[in-house]
Amino acid sequence: MPKTSFEKTRKAIAKKKGPIESLHQYSRDSKRLHRAQVRDEKLEKIAASRRKNDQPYRTYVHQYDEELDEIKKSRRKGRPPSTKEDLFKMKIESLQKEWRNGFRQYL
Repeated sequence: MPKTSFEKTRKAIAKKKGPIESLHQYSRDSKRLHRAQVRDEKLEKIAASRRKNDQPYRTYVHQYDEELDEIKKSRRKGRPPSTKEDLFKMKIESLQKEWRNGFRQYL
């Protein structure tokens, strides 16, 4: 997990001054720590809203999973996959590829 800017700032101040508890409330270093903490909170908030907005796309990508599972369960053991199953696999694969790479066309 990457370090947050708060952790980096805290570590830099600790190297320079010693323990963080020795800072007084309105010192430059305490303001640096506060700014770093606010920055991290803001970035986390933005990331959470992005993850929330991506949810519909994730459900769209996995829309054929249930049908594919049903087809796999109904197939007898030792039989090759049916054409319908192959089509579902190809659809799922293409949707996942689009999700990973965007809608870019490769020549």
